[in-house]
Formats: sequence, C-alpha cells, structure tokens
Amino acid sequence: MSTVNVTLTEEELRTAISGLLFSCSVNVVSNTNLEYQTELLQLAKKLKELKPDVKLGDIQFVKEDDYEDETSPLILEAFENNIEVTSFDWV
Repeated sequence: MSTVNVTLTEEELRTAISGLLFSCSVNVVSNTNLEYQTELLQLAKKLKELKPDVKLGDIQFVKEDDYEDETSPLILEAFENNIEVTSFDWV
C-alpha cells in the first residue's frame, strides 16, 4: 500500500473527521444543509486529486432519474469513474 500525504486546513480536517464519523455510526447525526454537503463534496474532490483513478470499492452510488438533493448529480459527475453506480433494483 502506498502512502499519500495531504495538507488540510483546520476546517477541512474538521469536515473530514465529521464525515468519517457520520459514515461509520448510525448514532452520529449530521447537518444536512447544502453548505455542509458542498464542503464535504469539495473536500472529497480535493482528496481525489491526489489519486484521480482511486477506486471506492466499499460504497456505491444509487443512480436515479430525479434526485431529492442538489449534491447527488454533482457526486455522480465527479466520481462516476471511481465508484460503482447501481440502481434501487440492486440495492
């Protein structure tokens, strides 16, 4: 396994830790406003720049015709080559 070094602002560090904790426990709740979602997406895109072909094998993106949020289509656009895209039929 190779090592990747990254420099984060204090805000990016808080965002990364918060997103990771939210992802690993149903007892951690999250702010769901667009501003926070945008921060998470921007940080994910910054981290992807370190290795643009990184494969995200532990998560899948559920593709829909209409999304209930503004962030989902942006995630698909930025990460469709890195993440498995599926549908509700397969979830």
